[in-house]
Amino acid sequence: RDKTALLDRVVAESGFLDCLEQRFQAGGKDRKDFLVAVKPNYMFLHNRKDVSTYTDPALVERLVDHIRGRGFTNVIIVEARNTYCEFFDRRDPVSTARYLGLETGPRYRVVDLSLDLVEHEFGPPLHRAPVNREWRDADFRVSFAKNKTHAYAYYTLNLKNFFGALPLQNKFKEYHCREELGIYEPAIEFVAQFPVHFGFIDAYYSADGPFGVYADKTPVPTRTIMAGPDIVAVDWVAASRMGINPLFSKYMQSAVERFGKPRIDLRGDREIYESWRNVPIQMIWATSALDRHYRFGFLFYAVFAQQDPEAFPPRDQAWYIRVLRVLTKPIRDQFFKRGAVDPDQMRQIRELIDELGVYLPHRPLESGRPEVP
Repeated sequence: RDKTALLDRVVAESGFLDCLEQRFQAGGKDRKDFLVAVKPNYMFLHNRKDVSTYTDPALVERLVDHIRGRGFTNVIIVEARNTYCEFFDRRDPVSTARYLGLETGPRYRVVDLSLDLVEHEFGPPLHRAPVNREWRDADFRVSFAKNKTHAYAYYTLNLKNFFGALPLQNKFKEYHCREELGIYEPAIEFVAQFPVHFGFIDAYYSADGPFGVYADKTPVPTRTIMAGPDIVAVDWVAASRMGINPLFSKYMQSAVERFGKPRIDLRGDREIYESWRNVPIQMIWATSALDRHYRFGFLFYAVFAQQDPEAFPPRDQAWYIRVLRVLTKPIRDQFFKRGAVDPDQMRQIRELIDELGVYLPHRPLESGRPEVP
C-alpha cells in the first residue's frame, strides 16, 4: 500500500481537517495568519538509511499539503536540539531537517525550538522555564511521532515526542538527571501548557527490539499510520498494538493522572503487530539506573553515540573520549545500520533472536485488543 495514499485516507477518516477548521473558526484570525506547527520526530536519527528511527519526511510534507489545501499557508515544522548536538557538529534541527530533505521554502518553514526563547510560567516541576515563541503562539499544534520502542520508557510515541520539544540542548543534563524535575513530568507539563490539537504516528516502518529508539537493523514493515485528536488515546492504541499494557510507560501513567483515561473510538486494525519485539525488562532496569547518574551516563553516550560522519562530523572531545571512541568503533559499526538489509538476512536475524529467547513477555493484552477505559 502506498504510504501517501494511506496518509490521505487517515487524514480523511480521522477528521483532521474538520478539527483544523473548527479551531480556526474559533480563533478569529485570517487563514494566512493562522499558525500551524507540526512536530515530527527526527532528532534522534543516526542515519537517513535507517528509516525506522525518524518520521518519514514524505509523510510530513504530505500532511503539510493537506493543511495548505485548506488555505493555511503559515505552517512551520519544528524540532528542538538534543544531547546529540553536544557530540556532533551541524546537528541542529534545521541542518538535520535539510539532511532529510525538509527545508524552509514556499510551503513551510523549519523552526529550531531551542532558539527565540521566552520565559513562561509553568506549573511544577518546570515552574519558570523557557519555551520557543512560535510554539507558544501557535494556533494549531500537531504531533507526528514515529513508532518505536524505547530503552527506558517501553515505547516512544506522541507523549514522548514532546520531551523532544523541550528547548534546552543538553536534555540528559537539564531534564533526565535533575531530581527535582524527573524524566517524565516535564514533557507532560509541556503538553498541558501548550495543548497538542492532533496526533499522528508514522508506523509505516517501525523500530522494535531493545534499541529501537537508537537504531534498528531489522525494521518492521508495519504499514500503519494512526491519528486522532487526543494524543493520549492515539498512544494508548499504538502501545496496545505493540502487545504491552500502555500503562507500563511512566509517560502514560503521568498523562492519565493529569488528563484522565482516554476514551477510544477505534476504527481500523487493532491486532498486535506480527513478530513485534519489545524491550527486555532487564534493559528497562539498566537504562533507568544509567539515567540517574549524569557523569557516567554522559560519558557512555559520548562514547557510543553514532551519526552519519559525512553529515554530522564528531566535535572535538576530551582525549579519553576520543580514545574510547576508537576502541568501541567495531561495536558501533555492528550496531548502527550502514545500508539496506537484505530481507532474507533480516528474517534470519529475527529467527536467531527468537531462538536465543532474550525477549521477555510484557503481559500482552488478550487477543491483541486495546484496553478501552
